[in-house]
Amino acid sequence: MSHPNDRETKIYVAGLPWITRTEGLISYFERFGEIVYAKVVCDGATQRSKGFGFVTFREVESATRACENPNHTIDGRTVNCKLAYLGARVHNYQPNQYGTRLISSITYVTLSIRIKSNLNLRHGIILFCWILIVN
Repeated sequence: MSHPNDRETKIYVAGLPWITRTEGLISYFERFGEIVYAKVVCDGATQRSKGFGFVTFREVESATRACENPNHTIDGRTVNCKLAYLGARVHNYQPNQYGTRLISSITYVTLSIRIKSNLNLRHGIILFCWILIVN
């Protein structure tokens, strides 16, 4: 049965290798059912993959099958998938709630002290800030 909106047919795929393109995402996930849309999200300036993407299936059952086992291997790397609307709930956190926040696509010269001061204003006290530089 097809679904009129993508709330239950759209999945979020995290941990994609940088070499994976939209075609590879489609090639892998089409085994679960007909795909109406897929996209590996890339940085606008560099066109480099941000390591995640979305797949929208025609049928709810296809998305459900794809997410039954949340871990898949694409281009030699284990990736995680879940219904996209479930992933959105991660961002609806309350102030003073403990947790880890990932901030991506920052410039090389961004200092941890600047990150801490900006986030403290919106999210409470930052206990630790770690910057991973990938070349």
